[in-house]
Amino acid sequence: MSILHAPVRILGCGSPLMGNDGIGLKVIEALHKTELKDLKDLDIEDAGVCGLDLLNLLEGARKVIIVDAILADSPPGTVHRIEGKDLLDGTEPHPLVSMHDLTITDVLKIGEQVQSLPEVVAIGIEIGSPVTEITQEISPNVLNGVDKAILLIKEEVYSSL
Repeated sequence: MSILHAPVRILGCGSPLMGNDGIGLKVIEALHKTELKDLKDLDIEDAGVCGLDLLNLLEGARKVIIVDAILADSPPGTVHRIEGKDLLDGTEPHPLVSMHDLTITDVLKIGEQVQSLPEVVAIGIEIGSPVTEITQEISPNVLNGVDKAILLIKEEVYSSL
């Protein structure tokens, strides 16, 4: 498949067992209920807590939209759009949260060394504070960011197809 016709891929990151950290997965779940699910050349994937496996999910895509939790000192549920180049340059205004050994920024920096990266945009939803307990509950304030995240994602998708 030529890169010009490669798909746009939306990846939701997070753990369903770590409360607000699972917000990226909630966005993916909600996207599967929208008209986007029927678009050709669009993949909507649950990337879980992928670490370096994220590099495999970037393969073959023209553009990747990564949805994840963020700590940016803003009200919970606030949605931030971050350019992938800002993540790679270390100039992102708000680092994406990771409950694991490697952040998305770390994985992208490694990927830049070993493969061609697609255009990357991150959509971060503010979770307010680090997740410290195991729970499947996501706070209502954080869930309020899902609809705004979907609107931003739709803008990204429709401007790319």
